[in-house]
Amino acid sequence: MQITNEQSFKLAGIQIQDAIAHGADCIVTPCPLCHLNLDSRQPEVERTIGQKLGLPILHLPQLVALAVGISPQALGLDRHIVSTRSVLQKLGL
Repeated sequence: MQITNEQSFKLAGIQIQDAIAHGADCIVTPCPLCHLNLDSRQPEVERTIGQKLGLPILHLPQLVALAVGISPQALGLDRHIVSTRSVLQKLGL
């Protein structure tokens, strides 16, 4: 059985909606492919499920780097599709 993009986007939408419903400020993933898909494809997920999500997705090394003082700019956080501004504000950055 092959999963279609629409099915994949619906599944991602369920995961992101669940994170939002449980008060998540962002999703952090150790998997670079998961990060890429959840961030860059989130606009398509939103269109598929008919709901605005806007939940920032961070790659685990980015979160660790922030914790040790590396700047958000050096980490490319301004290049994410879903803005990371809300997470950075919460962290006081």
